[in-house]
Amino acid sequence: MSTRRSQSYVIVGTCFSIQVVYVGILFTFGLLFLEFEQAFGWNRTTISGAFSVFLLTTGFVGVVIGKLNDRFGPSRIMIAGAVIHGIGYALMYLIQAPWQLYLFYGVLAAVGFSTHDVLTLSTVARWFTTQRNLMSGIVKAGAGVGQFITPVLLASVLA
Repeated sequence: MSTRRSQSYVIVGTCFSIQVVYVGILFTFGLLFLEFEQAFGWNRTTISGAFSVFLLTTGFVGVVIGKLNDRFGPSRIMIAGAVIHGIGYALMYLIQAPWQLYLFYGVLAAVGFSTHDVLTLSTVARWFTTQRNLMSGIVKAGAGVGQFITPVLLASVLA
Protein backbone atom coordinates (compact mmCIF):
# COMPACT_ATOMS: atom_id res chain seq x y z
CA MET A 1 0.00 0.00 0.00
CA SER A 2 1.38 3.40 -0.95
CA THR A 3 2.30 5.96 1.68
CA ARG A 4 -0.31 8.43 0.42
CA ARG A 5 -3.00 5.77 0.51
CA SER A 6 -2.01 4.78 4.06
CA GLN A 7 -2.07 8.42 5.12
CA SER A 8 -5.51 8.89 3.60
CA TYR A 9 -6.93 6.11 5.77
CA VAL A 10 -5.28 7.61 8.84
CA ILE A 11 -7.02 10.89 7.93
CA VAL A 12 -10.38 9.09 7.73
CA GLY A 13 -9.78 7.41 11.09
CA THR A 14 -8.77 10.68 12.70
CA CYS A 15 -11.78 12.53 11.28
CA PHE A 16 -14.05 9.67 12.41
CA SER A 17 -12.60 9.99 15.93
CA ILE A 18 -13.10 13.75 15.93
CA GLN A 19 -16.77 13.21 15.06
CA VAL A 20 -17.12 10.63 17.86
CA VAL A 21 -15.73 13.03 20.45
CA TYR A 22 -17.40 16.26 19.36
CA VAL A 23 -20.86 14.89 18.64
CA GLY A 24 -20.69 12.54 21.60
CA ILE A 25 -20.05 15.44 23.94
CA LEU A 26 -22.87 17.42 22.34
CA PHE A 27 -25.42 14.71 23.02
CA THR A 28 -24.56 14.44 26.70
CA PHE A 29 -26.21 17.80 27.38
CA GLY A 30 -29.64 16.24 27.92
CA LEU A 31 -28.24 14.11 30.73
CA LEU A 32 -27.23 17.25 32.58
CA PHE A 33 -30.73 18.73 32.85
CA LEU A 34 -31.37 17.17 36.24
CA GLU A 35 -27.95 18.30 37.45
CA PHE A 36 -28.67 21.90 36.43
CA GLU A 37 -32.16 21.78 37.95
CA GLN A 38 -30.87 20.46 41.26
CA ALA A 39 -27.78 22.67 41.47
CA PHE A 40 -29.35 25.95 40.41
CA GLY A 41 -33.12 25.53 40.57
CA TRP A 42 -33.50 26.47 36.91
CA ASN A 43 -36.44 25.24 34.87
CA ARG A 44 -36.08 23.11 31.76
CA THR A 45 -36.98 26.00 29.46
CA THR A 46 -34.03 28.03 30.71
CA ILE A 47 -31.67 25.08 30.41
CA SER A 48 -32.85 23.98 26.96
CA GLY A 49 -32.58 27.57 25.76
CA ALA A 50 -28.80 27.26 26.08
CA PHE A 51 -28.89 24.23 23.78
CA SER A 52 -30.95 26.22 21.26
CA VAL A 53 -28.42 29.07 21.37
CA PHE A 54 -25.65 26.47 20.90
CA LEU A 55 -27.31 25.11 17.74
CA LEU A 56 -28.00 28.58 16.32
CA THR A 57 -24.45 29.69 17.00
CA THR A 58 -23.07 26.57 15.36
CA GLY A 59 -25.13 27.20 12.24
CA PHE A 60 -24.07 30.80 11.83
CA VAL A 61 -20.42 30.27 12.72
CA GLY A 62 -20.12 27.27 10.38
CA VAL A 63 -20.21 29.61 7.39
CA VAL A 64 -17.32 31.64 8.80
CA ILE A 65 -15.41 28.45 9.59
CA GLY A 66 -15.69 27.37 5.96
CA LYS A 67 -14.17 30.65 4.83
CA LEU A 68 -11.38 30.43 7.42
CA ASN A 69 -10.70 26.84 6.35
CA ASP A 70 -10.22 28.00 2.77
CA ARG A 71 -7.82 30.70 3.88
CA PHE A 72 -5.79 29.06 6.67
CA GLY A 73 -6.31 25.32 6.21
CA PRO A 74 -7.94 22.81 8.53
CA SER A 75 -5.07 22.17 10.98
CA ARG A 76 -4.90 25.65 12.48
CA ILE A 77 -8.65 26.10 12.54
CA MET A 78 -9.24 22.70 14.18
CA ILE A 79 -6.66 23.39 16.89
CA ALA A 80 -8.17 26.81 17.60
CA GLY A 81 -11.66 25.29 17.59
CA ALA A 82 -10.67 22.54 20.01
CA VAL A 83 -9.12 25.08 22.38
CA ILE A 84 -12.19 27.35 22.23
CA HIS A 85 -14.51 24.36 22.67
CA GLY A 86 -12.53 23.18 25.69
CA ILE A 87 -12.44 26.64 27.24
CA GLY A 88 -16.21 26.92 26.86
CA TYR A 89 -16.71 23.66 28.72
CA ALA A 90 -14.07 24.47 31.34
CA LEU A 91 -15.74 27.79 32.11
CA MET A 92 -18.99 25.96 32.80
CA TYR A 93 -17.43 25.07 36.15
CA LEU A 94 -17.91 28.74 37.11
CA ILE A 95 -21.59 28.98 36.17
CA GLN A 96 -23.83 30.67 38.73
CA ALA A 97 -26.46 32.29 36.48
CA PRO A 98 -28.30 31.31 33.27
CA TRP A 99 -26.55 34.00 31.22
CA GLN A 100 -23.24 32.27 31.97
CA LEU A 101 -24.60 28.96 30.68
CA TYR A 102 -25.76 30.72 27.54
CA LEU A 103 -22.39 32.43 27.07
CA PHE A 104 -20.01 29.60 28.00
CA TYR A 105 -21.98 26.74 26.48
CA GLY A 106 -24.37 28.39 24.03
CA VAL A 107 -21.79 30.66 22.41
CA LEU A 108 -18.19 29.81 23.33
CA ALA A 109 -18.39 26.00 23.25
CA ALA A 110 -20.56 26.25 20.13
CA VAL A 111 -17.97 28.34 18.28
CA GLY A 112 -15.39 25.65 18.96
CA PHE A 113 -17.83 22.88 18.10
CA SER A 114 -18.70 24.44 14.75
CA THR A 115 -15.23 23.68 13.42
CA HIS A 116 -15.48 19.90 13.54
CA ASP A 117 -17.95 19.14 10.75
CA VAL A 118 -16.72 21.57 8.12
CA LEU A 119 -13.09 20.64 8.68
CA THR A 120 -13.41 16.86 8.88
CA LEU A 121 -15.55 16.58 5.76
CA SER A 122 -13.54 19.06 3.69
CA THR A 123 -10.30 17.34 4.71
CA VAL A 124 -11.58 13.93 3.63
CA ALA A 125 -12.82 15.43 0.37
CA ARG A 126 -9.32 16.74 -0.35
CA TRP A 127 -7.69 13.36 0.25
CA PHE A 128 -10.05 11.26 -1.87
CA THR A 129 -10.98 11.65 -5.51
CA THR A 130 -12.48 8.18 -5.72
CA GLN A 131 -14.52 6.80 -2.83
CA ARG A 132 -15.03 10.35 -1.55
CA ASN A 133 -18.67 9.75 -0.64
CA LEU A 134 -17.91 6.44 1.07
CA MET A 135 -15.14 7.99 3.14
CA SER A 136 -17.33 10.98 4.04
CA GLY A 137 -20.02 8.53 5.13
CA ILE A 138 -17.53 6.66 7.30
CA VAL A 139 -16.46 9.93 8.91
CA LYS A 140 -20.08 10.94 9.60
CA ALA A 141 -20.73 7.48 11.07
CA GLY A 142 -18.43 8.67 13.84
CA ALA A 143 -21.16 11.12 14.83
CA GLY A 144 -23.59 8.24 15.30
CA VAL A 145 -21.07 6.26 17.30
CA GLY A 146 -20.44 9.30 19.50
CA GLN A 147 -24.16 9.84 20.03
CA PHE A 148 -24.48 6.26 21.18
CA ILE A 149 -21.37 5.75 23.31
CA THR A 150 -20.72 9.05 25.08
CA PRO A 151 -24.13 9.55 26.74
CA VAL A 152 -24.01 5.96 27.99
CA LEU A 153 -20.58 6.58 29.51
CA LEU A 154 -21.70 9.83 31.15
CA ALA A 155 -24.88 8.21 32.47
CA SER A 156 -22.80 5.54 34.17
CA VAL A 157 -20.64 8.24 35.78
CA LEU A 158 -23.67 10.22 36.98
CA ALA A 159 -25.43 7.13 38.37
